[in-house]
Amino acid sequence: MNNILKNIVTVWIVFSAIYIITGCSQQSKKNPILNAGYYLNHNDTVKYVGMDNCRTCHYEEWESYIRTGMGKAFNHATTKYSATVIGPDSILFDPYKNLYYRPYWENDSTLMLHEYRVKGKDTVFSRREVVDYEVGSGEHTNSHVFIRNGYAFQIPFTYYTQKGMFDLPPGFEGGHNTRYSRKVGLECMSCHNGFPDFVLGSENKYGEIKMGIDCERCHGPGEIHSKLMQEGFEVDTAIYIDYSIVNPLRLSPELQNDLCARCHLQGTMVLKSGKNFYDFIAGMPLTDVLDVFMPFHEGGKEDFIMASHYERMRESKCYIDTKGTDGELTCLMCHIPHDPIEETPAKQYNDACLNCHKPDINYCDLPEKERQKENNNCFVCHMPMSSTRDIPHVKIHDHKIAKPKTPEELKQPRVFKGLIAVNNPETDSITVARGYLQEYEAFQPDPQYLDSAFSYLNIKKYNGQNTIWFNAIVNYYFMKNDYYSIIKMVENLGNSVVIMKYLNEQDYTNYDGWTSYRIGQSFESTGNLLIAKYFYENAIYLAKYNLDFQNKYGTLLSEEGDFVNAKKVFGFIISEYPYHVSAHINLGYVYSRTGDMKLAKNEYEEALSYDPDNIQALINISGICIFQNEEVEANSYIERILELEPENMRALLLRSKID
Repeated sequence: MNNILKNIVTVWIVFSAIYIITGCSQQSKKNPILNAGYYLNHNDTVKYVGMDNCRTCHYEEWESYIRTGMGKAFNHATTKYSATVIGPDSILFDPYKNLYYRPYWENDSTLMLHEYRVKGKDTVFSRREVVDYEVGSGEHTNSHVFIRNGYAFQIPFTYYTQKGMFDLPPGFEGGHNTRYSRKVGLECMSCHNGFPDFVLGSENKYGEIKMGIDCERCHGPGEIHSKLMQEGFEVDTAIYIDYSIVNPLRLSPELQNDLCARCHLQGTMVLKSGKNFYDFIAGMPLTDVLDVFMPFHEGGKEDFIMASHYERMRESKCYIDTKGTDGELTCLMCHIPHDPIEETPAKQYNDACLNCHKPDINYCDLPEKERQKENNNCFVCHMPMSSTRDIPHVKIHDHKIAKPKTPEELKQPRVFKGLIAVNNPETDSITVARGYLQEYEAFQPDPQYLDSAFSYLNIKKYNGQNTIWFNAIVNYYFMKNDYYSIIKMVENLGNSVVIMKYLNEQDYTNYDGWTSYRIGQSFESTGNLLIAKYFYENAIYLAKYNLDFQNKYGTLLSEEGDFVNAKKVFGFIISEYPYHVSAHINLGYVYSRTGDMKLAKNEYEEALSYDPDNIQALINISGICIFQNEEVEANSYIERILELEPENMRALLLRSKID
């Protein structure tokens, strides 16, 4: 924590008790708080108080803001808030999974999704889920989230508003439908919503969840400001800066853009050591908390992702020519964050252009007649509406302000040049290495990314002192499936030294937990279950609510024959999240090994009620049916396997046993 800020907050407490405010000007001269030169709400003890506190004094701004895209970015999935239009033909079919999806309103208030499969005239699979939340303002899309016992997952359907159609969510298309298993983590939630109450040691478990991006995301936590106002402190903000709250218009152009870039610069976000997604506060340099990496290309037809507004803006000649000056191009030159876009007149945007491009005879290449066709709106030609490469069925304005490319320019080859930290051209080598590793793992498993990560890691110079470096090296070897190098590095340092020195931090990122987990998997791959267990136990100590860590630990206990403790682990997982398919299968295996075939079969049936195509569950339940001489039932499960995988050797072996 910044000691200077701590002292300022302490002084504020004293002065708030002894000063009587007699006038704004007089108070500003005497009060060391409001002339601090530091934003007091950057102190990490200052609390968020919620946007309802803002409404009391700033009703007009509040009332307008809640109608903006940010204000409507996350809410309950009800008819009141949803832009989703559901009709009798609102049915979505995934040909890869052979599954239908039908959203519908139950009792005109609760949004439901029916997932089902049809064979002939029969419905052979059916699952219904309540949709808890919608994500997105409805200007472009409404995607959907469901919560079970605090665990948040994306629902497999999206309403694309501009085309008035249903389709799978971005990333679910083309055979990649993960159905109900895509976790909604803190990185996602913290940009689509106000800061939630995130459960430490989890990937996607929440306590309280806010509704919409709130005032404090752009103004910082409001506790001090709210108390000062209640106690009668006022500041003439036309003359002075009120350091109890951040006014983005008072920030430098660079810090204004950093504020918007926190969420409008989508890419591979690499957090700095010891930082998490709660740490950025309006008025801070974004580089204090994270760097955002994007693939950089040259030549050919350009494309962009939905939330890449800042990335595209910084490629504009307008931005390049003004960067570092008082007139640096900023988001706030065009956008009024409190006002809905649909209520913002085109003049607002055109005036931003005309401040520099004076309307003389040469200010536009197009003849007057051509300009009139578009009502002289500069953004129609220079920020054209375009589709995005990451979200289908939507069009947005490209925020790279430029002259349209010629046909010859569009024909040039598009060449990948590498990843760049868009917000920080001077980032360090370890951060670049982590950027390549995260890009490889999360978005694009291109081997050249691992090669680049290796060159930036400079493993030969690793001196065993840096925790972030250690984590990154383990991650690199793990992505390469080079378990031997991980084991060698750990054995050279000593197992207990590795945990005590490098893998002891519990935080929102779970970095140390993930590294412990990867080391455990490396030892398990060589059959060294004792050391694997040691690191798995550390992983679940650091991240108790990472249910996949728990599941792996329970599986290892089963391998060791410790069925009593394995049963406890799988039981814990299911009590936390009843839909965890692997935990049901593994618990079924434990029951089968301890002789309780009825309970084992129940667990496999439960798993198949959530995932009808799970091969392991189908294999296991087939085996139990054969064991119990239920040959007809066993054959039905085997047929399901062979429909999915005609050459599955285990299924063919089971069929031969029946024959």
